Amino acid sequence: MIIAVSATEADYNSAGVDPRFGRCAYFITYNTETDEWNSISNSAREAMGGAAIQAVDLLKKKGVDIIITGNLGPNATSALKAAGIEIIPGVTGKVKDAVESHKK
Repeated sequence: MIIAVSATEADYNSAGVDPRFGRCAYFITYNTETDEWNSISNSAREAMGGAAIQAVDLLKKKGVDIIITGNLGPNATSALKAAGIEIIPGVTGKVKDAVESHKK
C-alpha cells in the first residue's frame, strides 16, 4: 500500500504535514511493503486553477492508495473519492508521525 502525505518539505524525517492539499509544496509517499519513502514536488501548487484536480491526477499516477492531509475542499474530496484514494483529513504534526500512526 502506498500512503501519501501533503508535506511542507521534501524530507520524510523532518517535514510537517501541510494543511493544504492541492497547493502543498510536496507529497511524500511511503510504501508499506518496502518501507521506502519518496518525495514528489507538487507541480499543481502553482496552477492558476484546478490545483486539487491536478494533484489528484499526480497521486493516481504514483499509485497512491491513501492521502493524509490537513484540509480538503469539495473538489479535492470528490476527485479523490472518484480516484479510489482513501482520505484521512485533519492531520497535523510531522509526516513521519502521521505515517507511523496510520500504520498502527
